[in-house]
Amino acid sequence: MKVFISADIEGTACVVAREDGKLEGVEYERAREWMTGEVNAAIEGCLEAGATEIVVADSHGHMRNIMAEKLHEKALLVRGSPRPGTMAEGVDSNTAAAMFIGYHSQAGNAHGVLSHTYLGSTFYQVRLNGKSYGESGINAAIAGYYGVPVALVAGDDTVKAEVNEIMPWAENVVTKWAISSLSAKNLTPKASQNAIHAGAKKAISRLSEMKPFIIAKPVQLDIDFVQPISAELSSDIPGIIRTGGRSISFTGKDMLEIIKMIRLIGNSVLGQFYL
Repeated sequence: MKVFISADIEGTACVVAREDGKLEGVEYERAREWMTGEVNAAIEGCLEAGATEIVVADSHGHMRNIMAEKLHEKALLVRGSPRPGTMAEGVDSNTAAAMFIGYHSQAGNAHGVLSHTYLGSTFYQVRLNGKSYGESGINAAIAGYYGVPVALVAGDDTVKAEVNEIMPWAENVVTKWAISSLSAKNLTPKASQNAIHAGAKKAISRLSEMKPFIIAKPVQLDIDFVQPISAELSSDIPGIIRTGGRSISFTGKDMLEIIKMIRLIGNSVLGQFYL
């Protein structure tokens, strides 16, 4: 049984500052160790529940955060970018379940710790078929394209609320309770790891109750940007229609086309490889 784990850092217990997720951040090395510990806890829970193959996608920023030498030896590590599936690179039709560790709520969430959607300084809102989603929803829809359910999501209490709305069957582990976008009441790293271990084990035991999250095809992607210049630059891409001063729209045949377009838009706006 194959399990796919996508790991971000902002939802990790005790990570509350943007600098914690940056190479130059004074506590970045500690944050990536906490991140690695939470991923290992999920891996161990899955293995105890019967998983035979684990693929972990390092999914934060430059996607080189997980400490490879400390990762569980039974796991395969997807590391580096760019890559076609971005945060969901590694999930496929042979996967029994997906898990999201260290996840956060979407851009615009009033209290979500470090909330954003992919490009925090650029994307104001991302919608699929008219509904706003964060990274948990979009990546769940990519897994759903392959018929794979999301069995567990770990992060703060605001991402739990988002996940419960669209995937009420998924197990949730709350690693911290948001106070503001830059503060939280946290579990300690060890307590968070213990909770994730138990949650992953329980999620696999409940796998028969899980359902893939499916977005109806074709998929309409709408993005509202922070700045109008981002809409202007993106509208040069064939297939994209500028729908407002800082908004664009694109219709793709499925979620694979949508995530490729999100990558292309990000690269166009930033002028460099992203995702």
